[in-house]
Amino acid sequence: MVPPHLLSMAPDRLRLIVADDEVLARRLVRDYAARCSGVSIVHECVDVASLAAALEQGGADAAMLDIRMPGGDVFEVLEDIRQHQPLPALVFATAYDRYAVRAFELNAVDCLVKPFTESRFAETIGRLRQDRRPGAPADGVPRLLRDLGRRPDRLLVPEGRRIVPVAVSAIGWIQAKGDYARIHAGNKSYLVYRTLNELEERLDPAEFLRVHRSAIVRLDQILEVVPIGSGRYRLALKGGGAPTVSRGRAQALKRFIL
Repeated sequence: MVPPHLLSMAPDRLRLIVADDEVLARRLVRDYAARCSGVSIVHECVDVASLAAALEQGGADAAMLDIRMPGGDVFEVLEDIRQHQPLPALVFATAYDRYAVRAFELNAVDCLVKPFTESRFAETIGRLRQDRRPGAPADGVPRLLRDLGRRPDRLLVPEGRRIVPVAVSAIGWIQAKGDYARIHAGNKSYLVYRTLNELEERLDPAEFLRVHRSAIVRLDQILEVVPIGSGRYRLALKGGGAPTVSRGRAQALKRFIL
């Protein structure tokens, strides 16, 4: 049941974009919205292209978005739109990326974890109404897009029971650990629930190089390249660590050797 104080909020109109490729998820939001006074859904988007079109059209006060949708990168679309017009307030609704969820919270952007209740949905609507500033994007959106877009300035990683930011420029190398990866930065390391392939896609190839199926290194951290036979090399890194360069990856490394 929705708490009475949430149902009795002032019925000021709130126009909402809903973007989710799951039919049942959109239906659930539609049902919840129908029972929240003054909330209307102005666009339902099933992929990144339809989301871009809805945002371009404007007229929405808020957008409720799934993080992963077909057709492209949600964050790239948001960044592109933000360059030439204000974004609506953003709410993310997702069952994925537990650390990204925490990042949204740290940036003061609401995030609903699927499956969410009607009460939780109404709470979000209350926050949107309370914080609404016509024509202005939600606080933290530019920072959020830089953190979670394709080329982040920093990564948000778990440290004990906390989530802390690690500057990409501080990373020395990244080591595969099964379905996890260990990020080495300075004198610390962080175990994250990401594969090396996922991290490689997000890091700038001008700064980072995949040298082995189990290692990515930051190029400016290389102190020495030592041949170890069979077309392989061992790297000595400034911050410690000695990852091996596999024979298959050696050619990519040679592009940087004069």
